[in-house]
Amino acid sequence: MENWKQGIILAERLKRQGLAHPLVSPGDEDAYKALFRRLQPVAPVHFTRPGDPPRLVHRTVYPDFGVSSAIRERGELVKARFQGGRIAYVLEEDLKLYATAFKKEMTRSGNIHQEILALIQESGGLSKDQLKEELPYRAGDIGKALEELQKAFILYEQQTDTDWDTGWLDFAGEWFEIPGDPESRLQAMEEVVLRFTEAMVFATEAQMKSWSGWTGKQIRALVEGLVEQGRLIRTEVEGWGTGVICEGDPILTDRLAAGSDPSSVPKRIWMLDKSDFLVRTELDELKKRYEGREVLQYLLVDGVFQGAVTGHWGFKDYDIEDIILDLPEEEVAARRDEAISAVREVYDSKHHAILRYNGIPL
Repeated sequence: MENWKQGIILAERLKRQGLAHPLVSPGDEDAYKALFRRLQPVAPVHFTRPGDPPRLVHRTVYPDFGVSSAIRERGELVKARFQGGRIAYVLEEDLKLYATAFKKEMTRSGNIHQEILALIQESGGLSKDQLKEELPYRAGDIGKALEELQKAFILYEQQTDTDWDTGWLDFAGEWFEIPGDPESRLQAMEEVVLRFTEAMVFATEAQMKSWSGWTGKQIRALVEGLVEQGRLIRTEVEGWGTGVICEGDPILTDRLAAGSDPSSVPKRIWMLDKSDFLVRTELDELKKRYEGREVLQYLLVDGVFQGAVTGHWGFKDYDIEDIILDLPEEEVAARRDEAISAVREVYDSKHHAILRYNGIPL
């Protein structure tokens, strides 16, 4: 089992994730969709409107709201619930794969579910407001039932713009029947694990579990099966322990190529929200690390999560309580302006005062 240095993995990971080399042309939709495919399912930015399109934060040098909105409007980005029931988007051509892998079977089906489904199938599609008018149930109960039907890929929420009153349609009638046999689901889950590992370069089972929402038992079985098939290779990274790399990954044969040298890890601080691909891979551990704090976003420092931005989110103006950096004292002081600048990219001074930096009042 080969032992790797963190720097080699980090440099390649930041490159594949689009952070080291962001997209530069808003007119190149093919490049945008290729990066989107690598990071999907892509959720709307945390603490934004539910109808907002997904975005590749920090992965473009241009504002990508318009690009992603245009692709979604054409129906090429599909909204559904993945990774334990989270709202996110995938490309239309990959919908079957991710729906099969993340489908959550309904544990109960009451009258409300049956009546909602019957109404939608008879009408060809209804909005939530129309369902509220037609059905003798509380709005909250209707919303919960819709969510359960959506997680099971029985219903589909059609979201092509920022309108809150979206249409609900029969999933199979709009798209396809999802395979119900265990073999199809296993194959889809394996493919998702392979895609995740490729995007991460090196991945641990803990990261797979945090990102996917699957159980540790499921992850262990998937990894063991893929290793036995020779599609994943077990390896180690100093300080990170044992994980896997995809068989045939270029990094296995081209470790010293440009972009894979440890010296090429960008020295930069990125602020990433809770919906971000990289945050999701570490979220289980990050929640433990910052337990008891109201975290707004996390700070990726030179490719590793080493900080957080805290405060109480609100619809109106609110303060940033603290910018925390888990670094040696001298480095905390040296990177003060850089950290504040990273936070100010999102939280402007007009609406958000920064009260502290590593516990010290500003």
